[in-house]
Parts: sequence; C-alpha cells; structure tokens
Amino acid sequence: MTISEKDAKKMRRLAKEGKPISRIVREDFPNVDYWDVYIEVYGAGERSSRGIRRMITTRLNSLVDSTKGERRGTVLELRELVWELYEKHKSNHAKLDKIRKALGE
Repeated sequence: MTISEKDAKKMRRLAKEGKPISRIVREDFPNVDYWDVYIEVYGAGERSSRGIRRMITTRLNSLVDSTKGERRGTVLELRELVWELYEKHKSNHAKLDKIRKALGE
C-alpha cells in the first residue's frame, strides 16, 4: 500500500511521541495494514519508548543463558538502547517545557 508523505510523517511523529504502532493503526489509520505502518515507522529509524523497553527486557532476559562473549555484545546493545531512551526523555521534556510556556504556565 502506498502511504502519502503527510501520513508517513504523522506516523513517525506519533511513534516518536511513544504511541504504540497498534494504537496508531487502530486510532489514526484504521484503513492501513499494521505492517505498512510498522515499515514506515521503523524504516525511518523511529522506535517508540515502549518498543525500546521491550527490546531491553528481551536482551536482559537473554543474558541469563548467554556465554561471556555473547554478553559483551548484548551489553553494548543495551547501552545504546538506554541512551536512546534517555535522549527521547530529554526531547520530550523540552517539548513539554515549550507547551507549558505557550500555555502561559
């Protein structure tokens, strides 16, 4: 399915704000297939905070049965995911400050 650039931008924005893909499909784009939205969001490199949290949980669970060599790679990947969450948090905090200022609070 072809998705307009306007819709693709909205999908990426919603995912960046933390809205899960399933809700984006259900609430904002009910006529678009889940996997089309998934490709638009992840193809652009955007991941929701919830998706990152799930990835971190999966990686942590995999550490239990992994070898020492495998753990090093997993830990490096976890470091990147945590850093991405931190950057998203900072970005969201800055957005909230702008909103508060615009509302005069």
